[in-house]
Amino acid sequence: MSNGTILVVDDVEYNRRILDGLLRQHGGYDILQAADGLEALAIARQTRLDLVLLDINMPNLDGFETCIQLKADSRTRPVPVIFVSSSDESLDKVRAFGVGAIDYVTKPLHIPEVLARVNTHVALYRQQRELEVLRQEQIRHLEAIAEIKDKFVRSVSHDLKNPLGIIIGAVETLRESPLTEEQVQLVDIIERKTGFMLAIISDLLDIARIEAGYAPNRAPISLHLLVQEALIGFDLLAERKQIDLTMQLPKGDAEVNVERHAMCRVIANLVANALKYTPTGGSVMLEAFTEDDHLSIIVRDNGMGIPEEALPHLFEKFYRVPQPAYLQEEGTGLGLAIVKAIVEQHDGTISVETALGEGSIFSVKLPLRGRSAK
Repeated sequence: MSNGTILVVDDVEYNRRILDGLLRQHGGYDILQAADGLEALAIARQTRLDLVLLDINMPNLDGFETCIQLKADSRTRPVPVIFVSSSDESLDKVRAFGVGAIDYVTKPLHIPEVLARVNTHVALYRQQRELEVLRQEQIRHLEAIAEIKDKFVRSVSHDLKNPLGIIIGAVETLRESPLTEEQVQLVDIIERKTGFMLAIISDLLDIARIEAGYAPNRAPISLHLLVQEALIGFDLLAERKQIDLTMQLPKGDAEVNVERHAMCRVIANLVANALKYTPTGGSVMLEAFTEDDHLSIIVRDNGMGIPEEALPHLFEKFYRVPQPAYLQEEGTGLGLAIVKAIVEQHDGTISVETALGEGSIFSVKLPLRGRSAK
């Protein structure tokens, strides 16, 4: 059984025969020979090699240029190259490593040293190939698991929406009937928890759609109209919590090129978070304006702020600040992950400035001239 295939490249036949006999007898390798760089390149592109032993001074194409071309070709780039030369000049050695060689051996050859270096580099290269095969298998396995998970999430989410819709319809019917105070409280609980479950399903479906590579369907829309649509219902929520919710828009309207539903989701999620984590009597402000070639959306609050240790994880899926004051508020841990994904799909960025106990500022910046869907 062969220990590998080695290509010996040298314009002197005697040198090739010496290395051929040595590596076959003492290393158990299959040996191919080339008399110059051009022949070596032709063989290397057609054969699976484990190592190239390369002379420097050759006609037609010298060793340095041959190595450069081997490393420029994706088919031969990974194959290790050892220069075998009579030159012991430091400049030649430096240049050899500069063009991609993995080692350098000088003539006359010291047999045990040559064998040791060849065996080491062949073994390392074979291990790298085996690891790459395992890595690709693992990637395929993880992709298959991810696909199964996504199909499961989509299937379960769609299956849950129908019965939850029926529950909501039943709750609305109950509210039209005479109810005791206790029954009203129970209906309120059912309605609130059902709404929360629908929010979870909606978030899961959005994440699945984004991770499937969904591209936003952009179209021009009025900035004023976009913000007004995104904030529908939030005035009542702010009034209930006695929070001062204000919005600041440019006097002259602007046209922005975004996916309407997705960008409404971004604005709504940021405002909902601000209201959720701002105590009674606080304030939340939404600013939206165009500047140069960008649209900026800024949501400011004077609420709880975010602990410094939570900032690196803030946009991760299912992450919630692990402190009682934050966990007592209902949430899926998906809102900010969805916001970040939508913003990045629109070629934009999102950042946060925060101080614990003083509030937070979330800033979204989007290019104004995004590409429309065709």
